Amino acid sequence: MGKKEILLIRHGQGDHNRLFAENRTEEALALRDPALNDIGIQQAENLGVKLKEQLRKFDLELIITSPMRRTLMTTDHVFGKETSYPVIVSSIPTEMGHGECDYGSKKSQISKDFPHRDFSLIESEKWWTDLETQEHLEQRVEDFKQFLNSRPESRIAVVSHGRFLTELVGNELCCAFGNCDCKQYTLSKDGTLTDSGGIFIRVDNLWEKWQKS
Repeated sequence: MGKKEILLIRHGQGDHNRLFAENRTEEALALRDPALNDIGIQQAENLGVKLKEQLRKFDLELIITSPMRRTLMTTDHVFGKETSYPVIVSSIPTEMGHGECDYGSKKSQISKDFPHRDFSLIESEKWWTDLETQEHLEQRVEDFKQFLNSRPESRIAVVSHGRFLTELVGNELCCAFGNCDCKQYTLSKDGTLTDSGGIFIRVDNLWEKWQKS
């Protein structure tokens, strides 16, 4: 297979994101597998509207989402619960685990809450890693590139998380993606990921302010 075009999408805002922005770190970390809040749902719906026209040109073939509640909800609100292309759930692009907000729900529970999604790639009830190290995150990033390159599809959307996506694109910032940012990258066979200069959509108007604060 040749190069692949990848749309990288960060989930919409959850209450943990709001708490982090307010410097209420302990409260944010204590929220287990948080859902999108009202702002996050609106962000995802806004992205869906803006992305709809672009997808006609992009020829999307597959969506991959992490098993976290906020990414699953983002997928639903951006693309709809019923799509013309397959949606698969993979634990590889989940967030770096460093608190309850980054630890997911058991497979039996989350698959019950999202019965319209395919959880067949999730092999165990507890699929996340507690207190994940940087080295483990870096290995997951490499595993995910290999997973993407192993897929027959060449135009894929990934709904994931700020820290994972930032590591994936090789950015040195703590988080290079605003909530519901959508950016297009090109993945080469050797695992190199480069900005394609294609689709870029930002719906989080507060992101720049938070980054400077």
